[in-house]
Amino acid sequence: MKAENFIRQEVCDYSTIYIDMDSFFASVEQFYDKSLRGKPVAVATGNSRGSSIVAASYDAKAKGIKTGTRVYRALELCPNLVVVEDSPDRYRQVHREFMAIFHNTFCKVIPKGIDEAFLKVPSYAQNRGEVFALVKAIKASLYNLYNEHIDCSIGVASNSWLAKQAASYSKPKGFISLTSGEVSNFYKGLTLTSLTGIGDRMARQFANHAIYTPTDLYNASWKYLGTNFGVNGHKWYLRLRGYEVDMPSYKQQKSISNQVTMGLYKPSTLKEITTFVTKICENLSSRLVKKSLNSNSLEIIVYFCDRTRATFKIENTAYMQDTNSIKSVCIMLLNKHKYFKEVLKICVALYGLSAVWQVGLFENTESDRLERAARAVHLIRNRYGSGTSASAASYFESSISLNRVGFAGDLLKETGSL
Repeated sequence: MKAENFIRQEVCDYSTIYIDMDSFFASVEQFYDKSLRGKPVAVATGNSRGSSIVAASYDAKAKGIKTGTRVYRALELCPNLVVVEDSPDRYRQVHREFMAIFHNTFCKVIPKGIDEAFLKVPSYAQNRGEVFALVKAIKASLYNLYNEHIDCSIGVASNSWLAKQAASYSKPKGFISLTSGEVSNFYKGLTLTSLTGIGDRMARQFANHAIYTPTDLYNASWKYLGTNFGVNGHKWYLRLRGYEVDMPSYKQQKSISNQVTMGLYKPSTLKEITTFVTKICENLSSRLVKKSLNSNSLEIIVYFCDRTRATFKIENTAYMQDTNSIKSVCIMLLNKHKYFKEVLKICVALYGLSAVWQVGLFENTESDRLERAARAVHLIRNRYGSGTSASAASYFESSISLNRVGFAGDLLKETGSL
């Protein structure tokens, strides 16, 4: 990596806006349920005391409750804590709503997660007046939708990494703009591990080369960082000075996967496991149809509660897209396993993705009819909602919830501009 290839780039202090929703899951719960407002709230993955906290309100965070804290420990830290189960559909809905606000601006919008995104400001608007007015408008639009119950922290800088640092520093409900003349003083108030991308391990590596603080890292020369840390060292040199080296890109998709982690109920027979596999296959089929893809390779992994797992894989089989085809392959593979124990998690991944269809010798075959039926079901779901239809085989136990908050890759692509 040559320095001159980047140093020639023009760095504009107002080119990137980073928006991070404050305590997103907990805020959404408080917005929908008025009884939760003004109370310390934590969102958990289940209703047991051993479940993990996935989000906490700022009142709860002040008591030491963090992501990953077990419910029983969170209640010890904050006896009046209100613990609620996650509501994925609500989070997705609010995500779509605030992303619509972002897309209504003149910026290029790139989602980074279900609760954050950055906006690339066009060249004609990269000035303090335009950007500050835009930030004010975004804040006002969010307030009109959610009042003070769902808010965000915003950072403005010359690259996405620096803007994220500014937004993180200003939480909650803050707004910080970092110019190139202010970054050196900004780094003085931070630690190495408070910088996005630097964990304890990398901090130790920097310490081995006499870099102990962000200021040390900022003052290190291009040559020194390149000699000791290679390309990554050069990226840190540029990143800290406001050059954009972290622009995300969506690569061609090579696989599609979906998984279910069990709650209190732990299936232990093939019949029970099939219920969860059916739901997974429905989700995978829906995503294939939406992307106009099909798959000819599949892997299913079953994780057991005793920390063992069973893996089954088939490659270069007939192309599949509908739920029944994918499910049939999964069941065929699972039938090879002689003995099932209590299951903790099931993951199914599809490979060999292609937009090319396999031409059949005969029309109106059973598989052809199933394929057309599957497409009809997907059209109904797309028009009337994903919960309007499902396979009866996925409902043997009505108390089991299979709706989970994942990494939302498809959701981000849906609301992104790439």
